[in-house]
Amino acid sequence: MRMSVQVHRLLRASRLAAWGLPLAIVALALLLRMAFPTLVEFKYDEANVVRRALAIAYEGDRPAVGAISSVGTFHPPLHLYLAALPLRLWPDPVALVLFLGFLGGVAVWMCYLLGRTYLGRDVGLIAAYLFAVNSWSVYYTRKIWTQNNPLVTVLFFMALLAFVVQGRAWALSGAFLGAAALISLHLGGLAFVPVLVLALFMGRRRLAWRPLALGVVLFGLLLAPYFIHDARHGWEKVRGFLEYTGGEAHFSTAALRYAFLLTGSKAGLTVVGGNREAYLAGLPNLWWLDRVAAVCLALALVYALVEAVRGDETRRRTLLVLLLWFWTPVLLQSRPTRPIYPHYFILLFPVQFLLIAFLLVDGGRRLPDWRLSLATKTVSAKRLVLVAGLLVWGAWNIAALGRLWFVMEAYPKGGGYGAPLKYTRQAAHTARALAADGEVVVLTDGLTPFIDEAPTLFEALLFNTPHRFANGAWALPLPEMPTTVYLVGEIPPDAESVAPLLDGLAAWHSPRAHTALVMPGGWAYEVWAFSSDVRTTVWRHLTRFPRPLRLANGVTFEGYTLRGEARPGNTLEVWLAWRVHQAQPTGVEYHFFVHLLDEGGARHAQHDGTGFPAYAWRVGDLVLSRFVLTLPPDLTPGRYVLWAGMYTYPDVVNVAVVDEAGNAVDAGVWLGDIFIE
Repeated sequence: MRMSVQVHRLLRASRLAAWGLPLAIVALALLLRMAFPTLVEFKYDEANVVRRALAIAYEGDRPAVGAISSVGTFHPPLHLYLAALPLRLWPDPVALVLFLGFLGGVAVWMCYLLGRTYLGRDVGLIAAYLFAVNSWSVYYTRKIWTQNNPLVTVLFFMALLAFVVQGRAWALSGAFLGAAALISLHLGGLAFVPVLVLALFMGRRRLAWRPLALGVVLFGLLLAPYFIHDARHGWEKVRGFLEYTGGEAHFSTAALRYAFLLTGSKAGLTVVGGNREAYLAGLPNLWWLDRVAAVCLALALVYALVEAVRGDETRRRTLLVLLLWFWTPVLLQSRPTRPIYPHYFILLFPVQFLLIAFLLVDGGRRLPDWRLSLATKTVSAKRLVLVAGLLVWGAWNIAALGRLWFVMEAYPKGGGYGAPLKYTRQAAHTARALAADGEVVVLTDGLTPFIDEAPTLFEALLFNTPHRFANGAWALPLPEMPTTVYLVGEIPPDAESVAPLLDGLAAWHSPRAHTALVMPGGWAYEVWAFSSDVRTTVWRHLTRFPRPLRLANGVTFEGYTLRGEARPGNTLEVWLAWRVHQAQPTGVEYHFFVHLLDEGGARHAQHDGTGFPAYAWRVGDLVLSRFVLTLPPDLTPGRYVLWAGMYTYPDVVNVAVVDEAGNAVDAGVWLGDIFIE
């Protein structure tokens, strides 16, 4: 009985030893990929993915195309459907960052299993460790919109190796499904179609028709919606892709350089842009370690090729697949038709680390070994050097990555990265909390979500919160709501472009709340909350017309105010108050105008524009529109008239002023007289 207990304990200890180290590596990978989830860039591309994924999760949208590529064509939509999964549980971009980080940790685990299965446990451990700490892998895994998902890549090659090396016929179906998933995530996955074809040739003697047929069917089913949609739209995506591949090509070594670059630790150094000095100031000069990593990869590629020639069949097939994994994307981009970038080669992860690990383990066995006496034990000198080198490399990558996070937080602007999610999300959460019984009006320099960046950001971050957009430099809507929250930003450090807006909000007095969220460097968001009685305060600053002046489209002009000295060469600021009484037809747009006319009707200054598009109007809205008139330096002193109105755009047809019976009486409204001194 005692003997069986001891055996059981020994078996349990051996299992813990066998699984403890790989699990610790995966835990490290998860920690790096899921830490500080708001320190990821959040710009147009990321917000677009989040908002479209939210539409899938909550609004029943089922898109057949995904995000637009850098070459102008659209990708398939699998990335959007994948993003919808965590967002269905928590409609916050942080949920997606954590989910992607988790998938990245699983990819490290799969890398270990792949290496252990085909090249040995030590290769699997070292490859997984190198993959876990690689700064590029962590950086790209956390990105909301990125080229490919390494987990899908690893699963594709695990299926491919199971077919080519182990002869598992049904694994071919999984390989076809994996290839379709890679393409559905990003068209860059097409790079592995040649690898799949070559794998079919390598395994032709083991090929079974039923697994092949199932694989082809799965491949077609996953991609069919995308290509059916494209067929219905004149094959614009296929034509765009052919234009990209068929352009004038030139030989370039950039692809190979980027493949080596992604093996190293320079993710932060590459993306910090103008914040380079601040980034380098917090790190020791150990960049020479990247050259060591590059030499290791170069030797690993040569060693793998040699072993693929002289090794046994299992080794030959395994290494040949790994070499195809590395070289196919590189060679396909060796004659690019357009500039290429490092993220094009995320597809390689984690093959570089598998090859380097194979060199270190298998090649290391061929080196002489010396034993060192440490206390009561003797240890292998080369193993000690290997472990020490790996620990130094991992610590260096983690330090470089941590410095990048510090710089992103301390210098949110001026880098090669987009502004981090942290600050925009904080502004949106502040506005949402204040708008429990009202709505948020985002005052920024853009108007249209999915076209302009700032509205796209807040369209995603204010999901499920009533909100609208206005250009704060030219319009200030006052909705008919119990509470109106104004989210202003991003505000540059000098605040010159939004000074009239901020002055106007401050002049209303007694907001329910006012919060300034200032980022390092001086950029800021401001959040103002007002009760419905703010309209009474607003009218104290305006000259109200004796009665509202009605236009044919249901808008009434109700008052105005004038700021500035009426002197030649000066600037006058006109604020026009108008109200919405009826919804506008879809697709109709208007521009407003204010003209300075002399007594003979000649125009001497004007400002036309819009700051609040008609599709955003709601019945009951009171809107203050701002116009800036620059008076000519040679303007003759005397009496002038301010003349205002609106017209349809882009056909430029004036909207008539009407009487109570609805009859047109004029093409504009007289605001008042101005005397130029």
